[in-house]
Amino acid sequence: MKQFRNTAIAAVLLCLTAFLYAQEAKVSKKQDVAVFALGYYGFNIPQSVLANVDAEIQGVFVNLGRFNVLGQTERFSSKDVKDFINLIQTAKQNNTPLPDEVKFGEVQLTQALMNKLYGAFVVVIPTIVDFRSEYVNNQYEATIKTSVVFLNVAEGTTMGMANIQTSGASKESENKAIGEAINSIPVQLTFEVRKIPAFTINTQVLQVNFGDVKMQLGSDMGVKVGDEYVIIQQSQLAGLTDEREDGLILINNVGPQISTGTILYSGPSLKVGAQLREVPRLGIDVMPYLTYLSYFSPVKGWTLGTWNDPKETTGTLAAGAKFIVSRGFYDLRPLVGLQMNFDTSMWLPVIAYGGLEYNLYFRRVAITGSAAIAGASNVLIQILQDQLSKSDNQFFTHYGVMADVGASYLVSRDMRVFANVNVQYLFGIASGLGGPFQSYGGYGISGGVLFKL
Repeated sequence: MKQFRNTAIAAVLLCLTAFLYAQEAKVSKKQDVAVFALGYYGFNIPQSVLANVDAEIQGVFVNLGRFNVLGQTERFSSKDVKDFINLIQTAKQNNTPLPDEVKFGEVQLTQALMNKLYGAFVVVIPTIVDFRSEYVNNQYEATIKTSVVFLNVAEGTTMGMANIQTSGASKESENKAIGEAINSIPVQLTFEVRKIPAFTINTQVLQVNFGDVKMQLGSDMGVKVGDEYVIIQQSQLAGLTDEREDGLILINNVGPQISTGTILYSGPSLKVGAQLREVPRLGIDVMPYLTYLSYFSPVKGWTLGTWNDPKETTGTLAAGAKFIVSRGFYDLRPLVGLQMNFDTSMWLPVIAYGGLEYNLYFRRVAITGSAAIAGASNVLIQILQDQLSKSDNQFFTHYGVMADVGASYLVSRDMRVFANVNVQYLFGIASGLGGPFQSYGGYGISGGVLFKL
């Protein structure tokens, strides 16, 4: 009886400890934000490429899920932003009422709107601070620098500032190059917003299973499949809080209020109530690699830069990089890549490819297979196309398939090392010409590093 009582007391204490631990964990809540239109005063940017940019920028905050968004149509210049911040800070510091009406350059704010902004926790003001467009190297090139200020109106302080530089290029038209640069702003902005500590999601572990965990928050706060969360180990020392990362969780399923994550690695702090914190990423895994390709049969190419000067090779070294979309995907993920084969007899083939990869996770180890459709040319043809073509469409001399299977090991939170075996075959559309235009393929082994951006 005494043993039963002691066991019961121990169980109660364990549950109480877990409860108190859970109470200490910080869990994020939705925040109110007012998002102004993109300011571009002083820059000659075609209206046609700006048509949807305001909706796209506001859509960033809506799609992040962690905000209640109040969209505004007013546009500030970079100088107006400074004046607006000074006005808010002065009013807060001196505890003075807001004026009936405020004008910043061409922007006029009524007292009703100012009071509405006062009620918002955060005001977001995006402005273009630099814009360049020129015709160089047979194409139009555009660069846009955008500054986004996050103002805590309640406290009259600047929470942070994101400086975003995007670019675009087109052989066809200047507007197309500018549009490409404009359309890249929302992707970068999403990443920059998630990086700001006040907007990074904090949550807690609700349940620990053998290989995964359940955590509080789901689509209600914009959690996505493919997101990663670090386990935070907390301790107190001399009245100060010490925090260290003690594990990594990869989200594999998202419900309305609860998400499930695969444990990639963990320490002793992984338990019910443990603090979790979002790892802000751009959402792209970059995989530079080297591979040696052994041809199925000897390739009878031509000496680089010559026509019909035979040269035979049995294999080649190649280098490339894969770019894999990670945010929004778990086991099946889309990829694109670029590879150059250092085979001069084939005039240095350049291969572009796109496809899918599938992953099986076993803690730090992942088994991966991928398949892709490829298009290829070579360096000499590419140089001619860059100099003579007026189209953005790519011309290929070969089409084919590529596949690989391999394993990777998670060395750190942000990096994996990997090795795989691969096979590829490319059909030459003018194979009858021979030399670098012939069909070719082979099998090989690759190795490289994956960086999680």
